[in-house]
Amino acid sequence: MAGIQIYLKPRPISRRLGHSNYLPFKWPFEFKYTPFCANYGPIPSGATEVHTVRSSPDLPASLSKLYNDILPSLDAEVPDPNKFHRSAWPGLLQLAVAKANSSFHFQLECEDHIVQLVKGDRAPTPPPASERAKEFSPEWYDIVHSTLLRGDVELRDESRDTELELFVWAYMFHVADDRGTIWRSFRQEMYHLTKFFFAASLPSSYAESSGLINFVSSKASSAASAIASTFTAATSVEESEPPLLSSSSSNELTSSHAADSDDDTALNRRRNLAFTDSVDV
Repeated sequence: MAGIQIYLKPRPISRRLGHSNYLPFKWPFEFKYTPFCANYGPIPSGATEVHTVRSSPDLPASLSKLYNDILPSLDAEVPDPNKFHRSAWPGLLQLAVAKANSSFHFQLECEDHIVQLVKGDRAPTPPPASERAKEFSPEWYDIVHSTLLRGDVELRDESRDTELELFVWAYMFHVADDRGTIWRSFRQEMYHLTKFFFAASLPSSYAESSGLINFVSSKASSAASAIASTFTAATSVEESEPPLLSSSSSNELTSSHAADSDDDTALNRRRNLAFTDSVDV
């Protein structure tokens, strides 16, 4: 198994355990206690607790993917449809779908490894992406949810490596979800704009011709739906399990088509806010 160094910031004394030698598996994820890993982003000076973990080769590979691919992509500025011609909107929808999908599928990878670590040889077969919701795969999500929401988990010598690796997978799951929130919001925004813009752009002389309006609107809706079909599974999971797949809702990172009140506000609404005290990427 590969060895990887994990750096942690000091945790407060747990009210349940009575000491600080634990890992907080909670929702919302406490990003101020992010597990920092050598070779994957800078290590803050406050992360003084060091552990060398024997992990599967998949962990460093996924950390590299997260820091070198997923997060830089999700942290890009979200385009403002007001600044594009309407003919470019279907392309913006495709961009939003691709970004949201990258977050979603990375979370599925994290789920797979969490279940494998918890259950070992008794791990159930991962459900397909279209069934990644508790209503379709209850056994799977009983394992995932109970692991991600265990609360304060004591670090013991006999299970230290497993618990630390689980904590890193849980962190990667939550940070991918958090950074993907703004793109899921943008996806919905562009879906609705693309669906209705043909009808909205018709000249007023067609106001009395409801049949023509309905025909054009239905064509626009079909085109948008074809593009949007690629994220149906992701959307169904988000809606069915909001506690785990919307952990960043408290940050209010949203994308809005409303006019911007000022440049700073626009920037914050159309780009992920950095975790200045926790996630250094």
